[in-house]
Amino acid sequence: MNKKTKSPEKYGGTWPTMVTPFDENLKIDFGVNKEIVEWYLRFDIGGLYPHCLSSEMYFLSAEESVQLVTETVKTVGDRTNVVATANLGESQEQHIEFARRIADTGVDALMLLVPSFLQTDNEMEKYFLTMAEKLDLPLGIYECPVPRRFHLSVPLVKKLAETGRFVAYKETSCQFEKIMALHDVTKDTPMSLLQANAPYLLDVCRRGVPGSMNIASIWLADIVATVIRLAQAQDPMAESLHAKLCNLEMVQRSGHPVSSKYLLAKRGLPIGIHSRTGDSGFSAEVKTSIDYIMRDFITPEGDLIL
Repeated sequence: MNKKTKSPEKYGGTWPTMVTPFDENLKIDFGVNKEIVEWYLRFDIGGLYPHCLSSEMYFLSAEESVQLVTETVKTVGDRTNVVATANLGESQEQHIEFARRIADTGVDALMLLVPSFLQTDNEMEKYFLTMAEKLDLPLGIYECPVPRRFHLSVPLVKKLAETGRFVAYKETSCQFEKIMALHDVTKDTPMSLLQANAPYLLDVCRRGVPGSMNIASIWLADIVATVIRLAQAQDPMAESLHAKLCNLEMVQRSGHPVSSKYLLAKRGLPIGIHSRTGDSGFSAEVKTSIDYIMRDFITPEGDLIL
């Protein structure tokens, strides 16, 4: 597939939510990270999302976070877009300070977590508009399920989208009706709805949703990109490929992000399964199950059998 070049147009396509490779001493392996980035750039991706939940961002120091994003941006150059989570900390003041550090890495947009210390639409609106006022780069919103699952209301998303300051929304409700309602209020704004659900990917992209930030794209970026392209073109070939994608993504869910690293290795990447998350659920039983299942889907060289 052709490489995707950086574009000022509205975001779309698949955005791998990157895992962070660690060595046996749990230090970030920047050499492997570079190889993973180069691998993604072989495919028709919309962009890259390092420093998210899949990246174990809560287990990185501020310095490691900045370095990880910096090295990813450096490797990418102008070949695609890069966004990163930018508002870690205990208060909005700390969020602004850290976001400015992430902005200095050269990312194209700053992804803002839904703050866990706020509850109401009015509080959320004030928070996001303040971030938009204090920060210069385009912004995105990330409904990260950790430390809590919280989904913005459709009216609030509409207000934020219409400001023109927000260019991406990693939506995680996993509810078809909610996804389509959000599409209706964002489709004519600069905000791209990049929902996180793989099972609904076919149906929502057929109805105009521009893309996705999902964990399947970590090791199946080529397949996710193709499903999106075929679905948006109303090509019936999308259905069988999407069915296989759903099967493979279900395998991945047990033990993520360690399982995702293991599956990346099966695609031929030199990544180990070292993780700072502790018990991710990636047991010997899960590993054995993945090994047997992948015999039917991946060659020893890492090529997909579809």
